[in-house]
Amino acid sequence: MQYKKNKKRYYYLALGILFCNGLSLKALEIAVKPFGYLGLLYNQGAQKNPHSYVGALARLGVDFSYSNGWSFGIGAIGAWNIYNKQRLANLYISLGNFFGNPNNVKPYLSAGDVSDAYLQYTNQRFKIALGRFNTDFVDFDWIGGNIQGISVAFKQNSMRYFGIFMDSMLYNGHQINKEQGNRIATSLNALASYDPVSKRLYVGGEVFVLGAEYKHENLKVVPFILTDTRLPLPTQNVLVQVGGKLEYDASLAKGFTSHTLVHGMYQYGNTDAETSAKNAGLFLIDQTFKYKIFNFGTGFYIVPARNNKGYLWTFNDRTKFYGRGINAPGVPAIYFANSSISGYVFLGLKTKRVRLDAMVAFGDYQEYSLMSSFRVWTYRSLSFDMGGGYVYAYNSKATRKSLGDSSFVFFGKFLF
Repeated sequence: MQYKKNKKRYYYLALGILFCNGLSLKALEIAVKPFGYLGLLYNQGAQKNPHSYVGALARLGVDFSYSNGWSFGIGAIGAWNIYNKQRLANLYISLGNFFGNPNNVKPYLSAGDVSDAYLQYTNQRFKIALGRFNTDFVDFDWIGGNIQGISVAFKQNSMRYFGIFMDSMLYNGHQINKEQGNRIATSLNALASYDPVSKRLYVGGEVFVLGAEYKHENLKVVPFILTDTRLPLPTQNVLVQVGGKLEYDASLAKGFTSHTLVHGMYQYGNTDAETSAKNAGLFLIDQTFKYKIFNFGTGFYIVPARNNKGYLWTFNDRTKFYGRGINAPGVPAIYFANSSISGYVFLGLKTKRVRLDAMVAFGDYQEYSLMSSFRVWTYRSLSFDMGGGYVYAYNSKATRKSLGDSSFVFFGKFLF
């Protein structure tokens, strides 16, 4: 059994190596680009019986790109829970425990994994990636970061088509927001390997996504369908999501822009083992204004569901919330519990060296967050960021346990 798991784990890596060995590379130019980061994070709870831990996380990889559009890469990621108030951090002695266990100390459920092992082809209209890779190029809101599988995107005139097959995912807190930027410090606050942890806890079966994007001037419309053949719950039922989003950009004055985002989704699948209710959904509207280095706005969302013990099952999201990444890392998101109704206001600042994100959310899901990041040093492609902040996140409809309602966070991160 273990042999089959290991065989599957390195299948894509072996495939990429065999393919690249078969290429005739003598006449091709090659660009070698290392990527990764090294960071340290301290998360201190402020609630009753508070959590407290220190984590170090490192990621290192190399991408080899050829002038004919082909590229391949390999990388690894590792985490060390240096200190945890709950109990002493796990000793990762055996190979199996290195990849982690769902019962390990949160939020670092794994000590490491092969983060990247991919083969990729890109031209002006088409891009495909196979193996373990970052699927953000597909630009799909509900799956992001590194996955194991295949992703493809094809552009033709005003249309773009995309598809994703995901066997498993690497959960490391990666969370994008196009208006403000990646969520600060969340990529240092968790690690769950592809398999066994993320596969067993978050993915379950095989995930398939098909979608299309229509863009005309400042308007973008993106419908999609997502299926998971088996939810990672005792029910083991199928998950189906059908939905879409609408985006509209407008220039209101010199240096003053508006971005309107509307999400709609219907979900079929029992995400709570105690009940048989299977229907849920999402309606979300977010209005962002930008003026020079500032961004601000408001939003509202509802997760309509008769069963208030389940969740909208999202593997990733591009919201402006910090509750998932800091206080409740994992899948599903704390703010998307069934029957949740909440509104929020936010304010942000972004320059080449400084990031500030602030939010107040009210309703069933409540969040008070202020996160900061300062780029204190740069040299060519190297940089060092440090910062911190506070996040309070609580949902009266949530049934999954979080690390704690309140977190003070401090971090340092070296990037290359």
